[in-house]
Amino acid sequence: MIAGEASGDIYGADLARHLFKKVPLKISGVGGKRMKDAGIDILFDSSEVSVIGLFEILPRLKAIRRAYRIIRDFIISRKLDLIILIDFPGFNIRIAGLAKKAGIPVVYYISPQIWASRKSRLRLLRNRVKKMIVILPFEEAIYKEAGIDCSFIGHPLVDEILSVRPLEETIKRYDLNINNPVIGLLPGSRIGEIRSLLFDILEAAYILKKDNPKIQFIMAVADSLDYNLIDDIISGWRISKKGDANHMEVKLVWGEANDVLNVSNVVIAASGTITLQAALLEKPMVILYRLSTLTYLVARLIVKVKDIGLVNILAGRRIVPELIQKDVTPEKIAGEVKKILYDRIYYNRIKNELHEVRLKLGPPGTSERVAKVIAGML
Repeated sequence: MIAGEASGDIYGADLARHLFKKVPLKISGVGGKRMKDAGIDILFDSSEVSVIGLFEILPRLKAIRRAYRIIRDFIISRKLDLIILIDFPGFNIRIAGLAKKAGIPVVYYISPQIWASRKSRLRLLRNRVKKMIVILPFEEAIYKEAGIDCSFIGHPLVDEILSVRPLEETIKRYDLNINNPVIGLLPGSRIGEIRSLLFDILEAAYILKKDNPKIQFIMAVADSLDYNLIDDIISGWRISKKGDANHMEVKLVWGEANDVLNVSNVVIAASGTITLQAALLEKPMVILYRLSTLTYLVARLIVKVKDIGLVNILAGRRIVPELIQKDVTPEKIAGEVKKILYDRIYYNRIKNELHEVRLKLGPPGTSERVAKVIAGML
């Protein structure tokens, strides 16, 4: 089982737990803490290869090559019954090629977003993948039309959201005032996203706090990141404000993003899976997306979708604001948050539209249904 990002680590861990209940088996692969805790033998830590962007991948190439060699040698040396690939297409499509040569069937769970770019990958996937299981409803028809055995069974995040702590308990846990606004800060699960977005998010929070001293801030630190590093970055930022930010507390929460979403009135989030988690909890949000200029220019030539955020893509229109590239500024972030926070009509409209998105993601029990399909193959 191979997952290359923090979200894939969550999905892989949940799937593994259900598989272990259905079939006596051993699972090895690439993943993070959650997959390891679920009982998977981790051959390579996914945090070393997680990256976003075309040119941003360069500093991680050595680690990616090492991971590839480890998996290649493992495939060659072991008699495997199945390979489960989770997202991470640049790496996993290559692994699917190795599996094809070795005669090992491949299940691709959480497919490459070929609807956004690089539809040429469909031919490779048709030749290399035995079963495609997708988590966005419109993807099923795309793969079936390409001749790939594909099923939409629901979205695994629906289950995770159902296990969120009661709101009152979460508020007490993080010592928040229920009567004052709470802004959730979710700057991403990769260090590249942190470097790109965190300072602007903190500056936006500073603007919001000056405007309304009662606002509270809580930040989710992904468990794929070093908590102390994020704490140091925030401390360094506070020092750079020369005492002006002493009044600004940012509560840091490690590995509990759903808690942060649950207590937030408005969320500031890096584009990605976290926006769907926010949608499932019907939390109005501002989505941020920034790559290096060169990567972004190349991506715009390849990517064929109008909106970046998965929430907006699923809705078929822009229902929450997106700030992209040069528009990611503290002033614009704070401005969008203020519009949502203080305009009740706008706030409630977003919540209603997020409810519609939630309904599109299917009923609970996705990981168990996926495990049932895979157990049948085994």
